[in-house]
Amino acid sequence: KYDEMYTLKDFCYISKGMVLNADEKKAKGEFKKKDLISPVMTKIHIKKYLEGKDIDKFIIKRVRYLEWGTKRSPHQLSRPTFEELYINKKLLFNCLGELKATIDENGGYYCEQAIRVAVLWKDLREVDNKSIRGVIQKYSSYSRSEMEELSSKVSLKYLLGIVNSKKGEELFTAIRGGDYHVVPEHLRQIPIPIPSDTELQKIESLVDKIITCKIEDKDCAVYIDELDEQVRNLYN
Repeated sequence: KYDEMYTLKDFCYISKGMVLNADEKKAKGEFKKKDLISPVMTKIHIKKYLEGKDIDKFIIKRVRYLEWGTKRSPHQLSRPTFEELYINKKLLFNCLGELKATIDENGGYYCEQAIRVAVLWKDLREVDNKSIRGVIQKYSSYSRSEMEELSSKVSLKYLLGIVNSKKGEELFTAIRGGDYHVVPEHLRQIPIPIPSDTELQKIESLVDKIITCKIEDKDCAVYIDELDEQVRNLYN
């Protein structure tokens, strides 16, 4: 039904977070993930850090701090990825069960591999590396410049509203079949309609209201229902 639509991969670069164990060649067995994490910020634990269990739909539940700029982190990490994945605004997804997404509105949250990260292509315009080239070659139907242009037609809050809606969950469930995992390959396939300016603003406004209500621990069912209706209308 939605074969002619763009998909999430056309708007965002999508990847897993970093693997925080010691690299097998550089520092085999010298440290584990738990050795790099602190509940409070210190002189070396300077990066805000999230794991999959720290996020829920629309909000971040807990923040800890990651050791950074030392000999072992990021230089001896098993899979450090690249820093622009974390310093940019982005969507963050869980890795198991019901699809849950939240937003890093200001950029700066670092995360491990149990979180999937989505950054708008336009925000990576100046970044070129092997990982990005590999994703484009393997998954993309469009050139990088075309995807950068496409990503300017949406916003992270618009995409967040879609993936956290009932329609978004229906689409994702159909894509992954019986798989319990949330993997980048499935996220990339979520069909995304390009909105009008009015549609974009309506969904962004509802997402803002839902986030505020959830942070303040208030009932946001009315806004969620309205978001579900707005998103469903997009696909009809």
